[in-house]
Amino acid sequence: MQPETRSRLRYSLILSVIAIIAALGLLDRAERALLPQTLAAASQQALQDNLAQATAVFATARVIDAAVSVAQTVEVSAGLGIQPGQVLDPVNDLVERFSAMMLGATIVLGGAVLLVKAGDMLGLALLLPAGLLLAALSWALPGMASFFTRRLGTFLLFAALVLKVGVPLVVVGSVALSAHLLDPTIMDAQARLDALSMAAAPVPADGDGGGMMDRLRSLGDATGAVSRMVAAMGDLADIVIDLTIAYVAKIVLLPLLLFWILGRMAEATASTLAAWPGDRPG
Repeated sequence: MQPETRSRLRYSLILSVIAIIAALGLLDRAERALLPQTLAAASQQALQDNLAQATAVFATARVIDAAVSVAQTVEVSAGLGIQPGQVLDPVNDLVERFSAMMLGATIVLGGAVLLVKAGDMLGLALLLPAGLLLAALSWALPGMASFFTRRLGTFLLFAALVLKVGVPLVVVGSVALSAHLLDPTIMDAQARLDALSMAAAPVPADGDGGGMMDRLRSLGDATGAVSRMVAAMGDLADIVIDLTIAYVAKIVLLPLLLFWILGRMAEATASTLAAWPGDRPG
């Protein structure tokens, strides 16, 4: 047997053994046994915390949106000299758009949780073994069949690396950056939003629950309630704008930036993975 053939068989055997070990779940078990917390677990916890925060902001925004909508229908005395429907309409549109944006944010965060879970389950147990087996098989195939099989195997290896390491790393990195850059702004704006919502829609005097219309009617002075809400609209617009900018940067811009950096790093190492050991020089 020629030395080149023996070298190819040796590398194929090594890759096949690693593929079998990974397919049996031994690599995942080793990761969980050796590490106090896996990268996937840390990223899932971070995403769950962000999802809870985004859901709370979305719920508050919907309450304020309902309060503004109700205030637009309240009859105001002529002495006040304002028409709530016209005054509150631009802010109502802004809050509705913000509510839709926060709903989209919760959907994106929920999808990211599922993606991290899928990568943790399939990265080392399915994609990595498939890529290694295709790479091992490519050395036994001739010509173009070997080339395309190896390309497919390399693609699956990259997919396994991105899902198992890349996505959780981007999540953890974006959360760490946003904790210093964006979270103080979000927490401050959310506190202002919560305080504003309580001022706009106080609890009825008798302590009973009820809808937003019941709350406004229970005030006994609808004109005063609407006046206070109109006065608070400038602060509400500022809060919504601050939260919108912060969440767009946190959920969209930071992950995209880190994915771009990760992609550039992967592109820089792609040439080394393209040249497999055992290949004939030249």
